[in-house]
Amino acid sequence: MRIGYNILKLYVKIGLFCYFKKIKVVGLGNIPKDKPILFLANHQNALIDALIIVMNVGVAPFFLARSDVFKKPLIAKFLRYLQMIPIYRIRDGRETLRNNPAIFSKCGRLLSEGKALMLFPEGNHGIQRRVRWPMRKGFVKMIFSALENDPNLDIRIVPVGLNYLRAESFPDSVAMYIGEDISVQACFDPKNLPATEALLKNEVYKRLKQLTTHIEDEGTYDNVVVQLNNRNVDYLDPISVNNTIQEIDVTFQETPIQKKTPWYSYVLKFVFTLVNFPILVLWNKKLKSRDMDIEFRSTMRFALGVLLFPIYFGILFLLFAYFLGIGTAFMLLLAHWLINVAYMKLG
Repeated sequence: MRIGYNILKLYVKIGLFCYFKKIKVVGLGNIPKDKPILFLANHQNALIDALIIVMNVGVAPFFLARSDVFKKPLIAKFLRYLQMIPIYRIRDGRETLRNNPAIFSKCGRLLSEGKALMLFPEGNHGIQRRVRWPMRKGFVKMIFSALENDPNLDIRIVPVGLNYLRAESFPDSVAMYIGEDISVQACFDPKNLPATEALLKNEVYKRLKQLTTHIEDEGTYDNVVVQLNNRNVDYLDPISVNNTIQEIDVTFQETPIQKKTPWYSYVLKFVFTLVNFPILVLWNKKLKSRDMDIEFRSTMRFALGVLLFPIYFGILFLLFAYFLGIGTAFMLLLAHWLINVAYMKLG
């Protein structure tokens, strides 16, 4: 694997460690060895979803991203270096959809070569705690393309459930649940491809609903969320939360219970704000106020942090070193970093 890719991956993984209060990974043993793999996950939190998976599954999967981010040549070259593949949507222009068959064929070839792919079969992101139906058929087309070249190819689908405490907030925690793999060959009927497609989509949908919190009815969604919050459920444990959903009256309207914030959280937030105010001002005044989907907020905040904090720390180090000496500069920067970590892990 390329050295530059691994260095960048390590940097992003450190960034995620610093960004999240907790990252919980369950089921790594369910990822098969030496098989072509399709990681299929629910999609709540824009690019953060992809980063959580790529950084924690132990392989380097190729993954699909919306085509509009590939418009600038230099950016497109960098994204392809990261093993990202553009996928075209009707909002990109109906004429662009003609590019997708070639993309599906490319993904099929990657599977034939034993590579891993990752995509989100819901087709778009949504911050609600539910798995959206219907599943898009893009992943099925990739499978059919691979099996057309090699009918005996042992493709495995690995369902992945992503669970956030508060996907739009900071600091947040996330749990990734990796389910048992699905054998495509056990579902594949070359004489009845529509039936194969329906079987695969239904099986993936069923598995994802078990691996993340799933509130079925949009009409009673808010009632259910209030009741779950009042019961102080652990959204990092989707099995327990889904069991609780089965026990409550989804039509009952409870009054939200205001939870008390520990005093030390206010102290940590104050100190964190004090030592990082230039970056926080940029976020609050320039970026947070911009018109963006709430699902993109976490991605934008994370991107701002990994890009600007090294620059900010470098400037502070130079200033401290000039006025106070290199040794003192190192000590102050270490204290600064520990304050940030304490806020993100304990706040």
